Amino acid sequence: MPETAPSWAFARTTAFRVTLLHLLLTLTGTALVGGVAWWVTAGFAVRQAADEIERGMGVLLQSGALSGARGVALSIEARLAADRSGQEFYLLAAPDGQRLAGNLSGVSSERGWREGTIRQPDGAGAPVLMYAQPLPGGGALVVGRDLTAARALEQRLLTSAGWVGGAVLLLGLGGGLLIGRSIARRAAAMEAALAAVQGGDLDRRLAVRTGGDEFDRLAARINATLDRLQALMAALREVTDDIAHDLRTPLTRLRQRLEDAARAPTTAAIEAAQAEADRLLEIFAALLRIAQVESGTQRAGFATVDVSAIAESVAEVYAPAAEERGQTLVTDIAPGVTVTGDPALLTQMLANLVENAIRHGRENGHVRLCVVADGITVTDDGPGIPEDERGKVFGRFHRLDAARSTPGSGLGLALVRAVADLHGIEIALEDATPGLRARLRWSR
Repeated sequence: MPETAPSWAFARTTAFRVTLLHLLLTLTGTALVGGVAWWVTAGFAVRQAADEIERGMGVLLQSGALSGARGVALSIEARLAADRSGQEFYLLAAPDGQRLAGNLSGVSSERGWREGTIRQPDGAGAPVLMYAQPLPGGGALVVGRDLTAARALEQRLLTSAGWVGGAVLLLGLGGGLLIGRSIARRAAAMEAALAAVQGGDLDRRLAVRTGGDEFDRLAARINATLDRLQALMAALREVTDDIAHDLRTPLTRLRQRLEDAARAPTTAAIEAAQAEADRLLEIFAALLRIAQVESGTQRAGFATVDVSAIAESVAEVYAPAAEERGQTLVTDIAPGVTVTGDPALLTQMLANLVENAIRHGRENGHVRLCVVADGITVTDDGPGIPEDERGKVFGRFHRLDAARSTPGSGLGLALVRAVADLHGIEIALEDATPGLRARLRWSR
């Protein structure tokens, strides 16, 4: 059972890092939106004040060009008299710096923009944006606007941004932690299930919810892999049991043959021992072949295979064996039938079915090989297989009582089943009345 991780270990998980990244992106987005809002509101107020200053400066300079300093002073006095809000500030300075007109004093007359604080009659300071422009005849002109409203708006925006940023931080962090912990819990549950499987509980499976998200799809895929693993383990145990049980007899016979050869080293005794050894080697070769097929590694070599050509070749090879038993091998093969698969394995599968039909069919009877667009049938007119035994004959080393006197290891149909499963081919044994029909069907 996995050890319980400390609570702070969550900070080292991918879920926590995703949470921090989500929070960082959220804060960045909020800051960008806040910057745009600042530029549109408070920034706009300052730019508007600057535009008014430039326009006022232009009008006053035009008055100075027409009427001299006296005209500028009169224009300033008129503007101050018309200013009901008290937000306009002016200074007309003589060449010696003495104020000639306006409501500003003690400010720099050097050309350019600057911001300062003006003491109001009530003693409070007011921020003012000013622009100074030297005059052609000497002296300087300064025009300013009160920025109290703009600075108040900026302060409100800063306060609002603080509250909004704090709320976004708390909501983003809280939501991220909830989502992250949910992901971490699901990952921990998957880890615990896989640890149980690793510990030997092959029946353990991952929980799959009805939501169908990526974790559910991953869990379903892992469960399918575990099902396959369990099936392979069961097959391995079955093979081990089969080998231990079914190879005892041939090994005993081999030992007996060797003892006979040791007591009386005749050519016949030695050849009999060699024949038993060859039979054992064939059995192990068949078991290895079945294991290779069931592993699924040969799917990489799949290609388009002409099943019709394979059937013609198998029929040609086994026709002499059928004639030896007085049987007639009848073929009905549609041309050009193709499937995707391994040609060698498909040939072996069809050869095993035809060989079984010839071996267990009735002497002087008929064996029929038929190939159509969606499958293959191999039919004989022998004694057939009882219905309750048809599923068992695909197991390794399984042989019917009537077939135990004939040569064979009981692995032929097991290999047929393995090849069919590898290619996704449905296989069924049916009553041919009389005889047996093996039917192969593939999906298009």
